[in-house]
Amino acid sequence: MANKPKITIGLPDHPRCRAIIDGKVGVEGYDLAVCPEFYSSGERHYRFLTGEWDVGECSTATLWRAIETKQPFLAIPVFFERGPRQRNIYHCEGKLKHPSELKGKKFGCFRYGATAAVWARGFLLDAYDLKTTDMQWFVSGREVYIGNELPVKVERIDPPPPFGKEKLQLSQMLSEGILHGALVPGDSGYLGLFGGGETPKMMSAYPGVKPLFDNADEIISHTKKTGINPIIHILAMKSEIAEKYPDFPSKLTRAFQESKALAKNYMIADEIEGYRKEAEVLGEDPYAYTLGPAERRTLQALNRYQIEQGLMREELSIDDIVVGTDS
Repeated sequence: MANKPKITIGLPDHPRCRAIIDGKVGVEGYDLAVCPEFYSSGERHYRFLTGEWDVGECSTATLWRAIETKQPFLAIPVFFERGPRQRNIYHCEGKLKHPSELKGKKFGCFRYGATAAVWARGFLLDAYDLKTTDMQWFVSGREVYIGNELPVKVERIDPPPPFGKEKLQLSQMLSEGILHGALVPGDSGYLGLFGGGETPKMMSAYPGVKPLFDNADEIISHTKKTGINPIIHILAMKSEIAEKYPDFPSKLTRAFQESKALAKNYMIADEIEGYRKEAEVLGEDPYAYTLGPAERRTLQALNRYQIEQGLMREELSIDDIVVGTDS
């Protein structure tokens, strides 16, 4: 019998991935070689985009930009992180009374092109008519990939701190009033909707630094009203893999669906209840790993936001990007 094709893959240590990581779920006819090291998300995405793995978790916004510039990647409808990013927008208590006051002010983020930052700016645009060009920008971390000249001047740290160490500078600058708002990665999913998570330790290192938005009812209402439930991280694949093995993308999607069905075995009770409540409030399972109307609407919004923010120039066809789905 011929050897099975070997597919290298980089994944987060997430309960919905754990059965694949542990080898309990595989892909028929293929040998999945899962990277045993769990890097920070930014470094993991960077390693995939620089060719280290055939398949890997990737920042959705970054992947869309890479595809726009003809880099050979495709997406699989497997979403590792979803959810509103309002709770990831920070301010210093007493220095900002209303989000509209951010106009003309300096706003910081860990990476200008990070998906979380794109979604946060999109929220401010739709909810408060705050355009990207209305604010000054400061970036504390290392960019993964930006292919276009930006419409705003971005102040940066040179050299940037290592992946995962970008938050402390933002917290200090918020506390001192140098920044009026900042965005860092943090709670998403059910914690992004309902709260109950923790302020990242680096963001709480300086006095007064708190989330700007923390009203669960308002966050849930906005999500349901717009029908946009942000997709943060997505599964990506080298185009050559899909071309060489046309049956592989759909088989891989099914494998992740099987792995998701076993996720409760790797969760504590609070996580299980959180995901159950999230699906109940939204009226659908945001991790069904399909490409339905809600997912299309969300990905189209991400594309629209990136154009407004100068990160992309054109709207891409989702059907040309996403493989491994029958919807």
